Amino acid sequence: MASILLVEDDEFVRDMLCQMLSRASHEVKGAVDGEDALEKLHTMQPDLMITDIIMPRKSGTALISEVKKKHPNMKIIAISGGGRLDPEGYLDLSESLGAHVSFKKPVDKEALLMAIDLLKISDNE
Repeated sequence: MASILLVEDDEFVRDMLCQMLSRASHEVKGAVDGEDALEKLHTMQPDLMITDIIMPRKSGTALISEVKKKHPNMKIIAISGGGRLDPEGYLDLSESLGAHVSFKKPVDKEALLMAIDLLKISDNE
């Protein structure tokens, strides 16, 4: 089981991912954007963070940069459906900023769960 901060501005996607992760026995807290995520990180220390890239108020790329400065060991998974660039462009950028894994939307649920398990295992080594 992992403690996860899920940052996603689309309420439908956030709820769907929260339910899926909870059913897989993970403890999940949702955040609506990067600003909300930073506020939640003052009161919680999740094992990992899953963040969308294109969001209002604070983008996922800005969030990843800030989180890596304050919490350098935080495991991060980035997700994106694209925007002005194709999703791969945003995901490549997120990985260069410190995301460990990235996925295009719609996210393959089995691959996401496997990535979470692998990141948790690497945390325990």
